[in-house]
Amino acid sequence: MGENSALEKFIPLRTADIVEALCGERILPEADREKFRRVSGLVQALYHYEYHHTLTQARDAYHPFNPDADTLKLCDPDEDYSARFDSMVEALEYLLSAANYKELSLDELNEIMTQAAPRGLNIEVNREKYEKILIYRRGRKSVPKVPAPSTWWNRLRKKNHEPESEDMLQRLLILIKLKSEEDVEAFYDYYTETAGETGREKERRLLGEAATGGRKSTPSGKGSKVPTIFLKIFKNVPVSTLETLFPDVTIRMTLVDKGLILLPLVGGFFSVVNKVVPALVVVGTVLTAVILGQKINWSDFKDKLFPILAAFSVVGMIAFKVFAKYKNTKEKHQSRLMKTLYFHNLDNNAGVFDFLVNEAEEEECKETLLAYYFLLAERNASGLPFTQEELDDRIEEWILGKFGVAMDFEVKDAVRKLEGKGILEQKDGRYSVPSIGKTLETLDALWDNFFPYNNEASAES
Repeated sequence: MGENSALEKFIPLRTADIVEALCGERILPEADREKFRRVSGLVQALYHYEYHHTLTQARDAYHPFNPDADTLKLCDPDEDYSARFDSMVEALEYLLSAANYKELSLDELNEIMTQAAPRGLNIEVNREKYEKILIYRRGRKSVPKVPAPSTWWNRLRKKNHEPESEDMLQRLLILIKLKSEEDVEAFYDYYTETAGETGREKERRLLGEAATGGRKSTPSGKGSKVPTIFLKIFKNVPVSTLETLFPDVTIRMTLVDKGLILLPLVGGFFSVVNKVVPALVVVGTVLTAVILGQKINWSDFKDKLFPILAAFSVVGMIAFKVFAKYKNTKEKHQSRLMKTLYFHNLDNNAGVFDFLVNEAEEEECKETLLAYYFLLAERNASGLPFTQEELDDRIEEWILGKFGVAMDFEVKDAVRKLEGKGILEQKDGRYSVPSIGKTLETLDALWDNFFPYNNEASAES
């Protein structure tokens, strides 16, 4: 079928399940099916060892930046942290590519957040706060959109409209490298304040920050030249909640937009002042008379005191209601935050590399074994070995028919892997693989040569 950018390259199946499904086709004799399982075991062992080197490189490069490290960071005073960072990013991007993640550019992210923003605000990640941002995703599906808090308008719309849907990112990785002058503790505090906001809370915050010019940076007083780098990976992130993962965003508004927000606030302020100031004048007059020992003519104030007392009673009731609502909202916010961190956060910082290595190994094994099996067990309609395009179509057809999954199989990558393992033969643009027995010998030799020291010692003696 060729490459299709609309489909995912990720194969949403475990290696073990694919192997058993292929053996269940019963195209191969029973003895060969058992040998194919052994081929699978060797392929997984080979990739596990090969990715150990990438994991070690990534861990070593990330260690000085790791905010969670509980071991000493033994770096030279003149350490080139930019070179370490580049090495870490290289290993990270290699793992992400192998695990079939796609990069999400900042422009794409800003567009998604703007589309999901309240009242058509233009939202974008504040690049001035970060020295480097990398975002990768894998898997995308449509899910019902969580409804806004119930109001008469929302209830009316619910009767007249079909339920809304939105895209959900099944995996989302974020790398954030803070600028050296940014305070890490302040970043963490602001993140926890905003990560669990509801849509209405987020709207109020964004509008307020937009009208006042945004949130100011908190400079770091530590003076460390070692940058802080956060790595986080999440699951099942609705696109409408992406902004909560980036607390430092900017909202681009025109002067007219700001005026539409500020003018009602200013008008409301003067309305309150107009009512409160006369009341305060009356109260001040009474207090002054009491302090100075002057006689108070209560007949002059009796018509004014009741409205004043009533006004202060109302103010007290409103204050109590606001405090109670604040306390209740704070508890709900903490509950949402814990849910976000507990159920949607898959891993953080150094643990992200271990997570990605496991996913990369799985993808490599699945692609290799699928290509190997169909080159071994089947031919095209003319009885000839498959071409790359024919192999691609056959594997995608089998996955769709067997599991109901439409995906874009990376046939070029799979062929390259087979060639790299020495188990691919090509003639006139058509591909085949050696027998299972020969394949097992080739893979076993690869494993034995990972550590050739015993053979070298035997040769020397």
